[in-house]
Amino acid sequence: MPETFRFWTFCVSECSAAAAIDVGLCERCKQHFCAIHAILATHCCKKYPLDEDEWAAAQTEEVTALRHMMNDEILRRRASERNGGLNCEFDPSDPLGQKRMCGMHIHLRIIFSNGTAWLARILRHNYTSFSDDFSNLCLKSECATLKWLEDINVPSPKLYDFGLRNEPEIKVGVAYMLIEELPGTPLLLPSPSEEQLRKLYKSYADILCTIYKYPIDQIGALSLQPDGTICIGPIVGDRSGTFSQIGPFSNAREYYTTWAEKYLEMICDHQLFTPYSVNAYLIFKYLKELAQQGQWNAFESSIDNGPFFLKHMDDKSDHILVDKDYNVTGFIDWTFARAVPMQGWASPGDRILAEAIQTRDKYLARFVSGPDLVRRFSFALGMGMCMSWDEAVDLFRGLISTAEGIGSEFDWDVWRQNRIAQWAGDGRLQALLLELGEI
Repeated sequence: MPETFRFWTFCVSECSAAAAIDVGLCERCKQHFCAIHAILATHCCKKYPLDEDEWAAAQTEEVTALRHMMNDEILRRRASERNGGLNCEFDPSDPLGQKRMCGMHIHLRIIFSNGTAWLARILRHNYTSFSDDFSNLCLKSECATLKWLEDINVPSPKLYDFGLRNEPEIKVGVAYMLIEELPGTPLLLPSPSEEQLRKLYKSYADILCTIYKYPIDQIGALSLQPDGTICIGPIVGDRSGTFSQIGPFSNAREYYTTWAEKYLEMICDHQLFTPYSVNAYLIFKYLKELAQQGQWNAFESSIDNGPFFLKHMDDKSDHILVDKDYNVTGFIDWTFARAVPMQGWASPGDRILAEAIQTRDKYLARFVSGPDLVRRFSFALGMGMCMSWDEAVDLFRGLISTAEGIGSEFDWDVWRQNRIAQWAGDGRLQALLLELGEI
């Protein structure tokens, strides 16, 4: 069996354990620890989070260092060459790109001599960053996604140029994308009324229906080839950075089974859910069995074999830009986008959106109004980041309620003991139980 992929290198060389993604990253010393060393006395950092002032200072220090890595002159020249030779400058009102900073990127506004503007989307570089190879895969997949969306007229930033980490030919010094600056404000910032939401979701539904017209024959991420063509390739990861490349897949059962198995591997390697590893293992083994049995699909079994559809994997609504009248002006931040099965693409969401889709495509509306097992998994246990056991078991109750119709009578302790007995022949589970002194 191949070794489990590890995202970070543990800072204590004498220990062979994995760095714990959920509890092993210290924002004070910026080091990666296993779950044991993170709490030992030898790790002498304060154990409580940075306060607001400390957090702001740490971010400013990070982006200042990132800006020093950049060759501004070369990046401006590349932008100018791709916009008819127009002179350009970085917006002096935001020299560090912090006004548009998100989890993985800063955005520097580039203003051209004719008054138009682009954004330099710069990949952040800090102690939580992925390796150069992994980061480059993510960037190339996002570039492929933007080109594909442009071809089908979905409002997203136009891609003008990109460069990878440690790419000697370009010499910009950082990984970047030059993209169109779209008008509008992220949907999370305004507070729309129901009438405004209805207007917004009408145009949102139109865009989803456009994507629906362009099915993809495999589950995976879009990949940009050296000759500029776009094909489907492996899923490069997810937004919380909790698994490595998987796929592509030709059916949903294989996809969801592999997804759950990746979590089982990382639980056994003590990279995730380290405070309650046995409980997490039981949950994900159960989810894997659901996937193998096809129970993540509450609709006709034929859709497991495709077609599949491109999905934005961070759809909290802040990726939707709207104008002052709540017209959708575009979709942004396509990192980790992938083609997924119908039951994961049109998963249930807002009631008003479901009503808007109903008026456009009744077949598609069935999926928006159906059971939300995939959505619960994707936005809950699928995160795996700093989740307390109380939070995790509450989310699991919701999952098992959706999957089996078990309501308030669900008893975790009884379920746990029954599963441990049922899976007594599972060597990985027995090893975890032995580590914790339960056998």
